[in-house]
Amino acid sequence: MKAFIVYCHPSEDSFTRNIRDAFINGIIDSGNEYILSDLYKMNFSSDMTEKEYQRDANYLDTDDIAEDVLAEHEKINSSDVIVFIYPVFWTEAPAKLVGWFDRVWSYGFAYGNRKMKMLDKGLVMCSAGNPVERLEQFGLLDSMKKAMLGDRLYNRIKQSEFVVFDCTSREKEQRDKNWDRNLRKAYEKGKNLFAKTDEEFSLENRFFTALENSESGEVSSDTIFSYHQKGNVIWAEYSGGSIVKGYLIGTMDDKHELHFDYRHINTNGESKSGTCDSKPLIINEKLRFSENWRWSTGQEGTSVIEEI
Repeated sequence: MKAFIVYCHPSEDSFTRNIRDAFINGIIDSGNEYILSDLYKMNFSSDMTEKEYQRDANYLDTDDIAEDVLAEHEKINSSDVIVFIYPVFWTEAPAKLVGWFDRVWSYGFAYGNRKMKMLDKGLVMCSAGNPVERLEQFGLLDSMKKAMLGDRLYNRIKQSEFVVFDCTSREKEQRDKNWDRNLRKAYEKGKNLFAKTDEEFSLENRFFTALENSESGEVSSDTIFSYHQKGNVIWAEYSGGSIVKGYLIGTMDDKHELHFDYRHINTNGESKSGTCDSKPLIINEKLRFSENWRWSTGQEGTSVIEEI
């Protein structure tokens, strides 16, 4: 098995470089292979040319793709897993990595008549100066996950994982205190990258839309649900169709059934709320939830949502 590692950091004197090396050692010790694109060492050009822009903007599936981009395409399609290792700069990946996506995720490869293979897994490992609790409280971690997993890797990988090594700024005591533990964690991530394990059931960063709904319901196929999960707590934002904005929050039980309260504003300016119990189903390899809901006014109905 082979991993393609996209590494992006401007300095060799960094915690992130040590994370990279520990991770690679884990892959080697597992008996697997890796390919590395070190974007700064390669001096990868992160600026999209006008020619590249015009090609993608006009959806032209032509063969005039730059050699450095073609090389990255070949690395991706020769691998089973893709891994991104980078420091967080202002809630985002470094500009060079963002530019890598701009150019490598070209029309006809990553979208359109796609030639990019469906990868078994996508792993993001990033170092951050802030503690992860702060990133969560201010919605920054969610933004980071949405950009990488919900956009760039969406529908291009079968499994995803997002790992944050927090408090890694040089002035933080935790940087040195947690150094060895974090390197062991990175090593284990590399060593177990291809291990066959039962995937933990989670709704984190998964999107759904309605397939069916009772006449008195308001969500429809134009409504998109963006789910999140932490432990057994689940929540989601939803909007679209007759829903201007909605939120739900509740819990998942041991059978992966959901029990939540919801509230939204519809296009008539009305505030509507209720409760819902949902049971998971797998139909044609897609996750669905069969829902039994009840408005706070007492009216009941059923609906089915399916993962997009």
